[in-house]
Amino acid sequence: MHRKLCLFLILVVLLQTNLANAQENYRLGPDDELEIKVWDNDDLTRKVRVGNDGSITFPFCGEIKANGLTVLDLKKELERRLADGYLIDPHVSINVTDVKSQRFFVVGKVQKPGTYPLTKPISVTEAISVAGGLTQEGDRSAKAGIAYLVRPKPGEKPTGPRVPMQTGSEETFTISLEKAFAGDPKNNLEIKNGDTLNVPSLNFYITGEVKKPGRYPYEDRMTVLMAVTTAEGFTDKASARSTHIMRDKAGKKEKIPVKMQDPIQPGDTIVVPESFF
Repeated sequence: MHRKLCLFLILVVLLQTNLANAQENYRLGPDDELEIKVWDNDDLTRKVRVGNDGSITFPFCGEIKANGLTVLDLKKELERRLADGYLIDPHVSINVTDVKSQRFFVVGKVQKPGTYPLTKPISVTEAISVAGGLTQEGDRSAKAGIAYLVRPKPGEKPTGPRVPMQTGSEETFTISLEKAFAGDPKNNLEIKNGDTLNVPSLNFYITGEVKKPGRYPYEDRMTVLMAVTTAEGFTDKASARSTHIMRDKAGKKEKIPVKMQDPIQPGDTIVVPESFF
């Protein structure tokens, strides 16, 4: 029992240390709320919010440009100013009580889609974990390798989640979740401020000379022939040999010639052209 208690206390200390380090490295921005305390000077305890101009004010310190500073940077600056003729060896603690400036979005097939504060560097898989993990359909997405990371252009501050290729100004990364969960750094990318991680529904599209063009649910190991069958088959005008897929790769559409037994991927658009002979 004593050994278990010791292990528990060690884990608590490690967790608190990690949380403290994450707070210290957080970069401040407009609208963030801070609780600032000065040891042995309770009358200086303040809750302040970073203004739209990126500054805060604090007794004896005047105005400080906090935007872009880490919590540790601001702590040191406050201690430096307080020590300049006001307090002897001041010790300041800062707690970020409301994160507003640094955030990311997770949408699609996760348990808790929404907006989340970006208080420390995290990866794609950690962002999914923060959002409660994948739904059952999201688990199938992971096996199929479907997710998009949409990053706003530099200096842009999105107020909500972005759809891939929404305006053309964003950068869109196609993520293989299967590889990301396996630890591949090329897919388990770091989440940046303003990013949207989108785990989409598993669908494919079929257009042209089929009896019922439209959007249909994707199934594992689906082939072109299975997709055509789902759309109730070719019309009399269909050119089966000219059938091709339009597939999104790195934000661009790629035309891929296919045979009936070739596999398709979620998000594919199967195009069945008309035969002129």
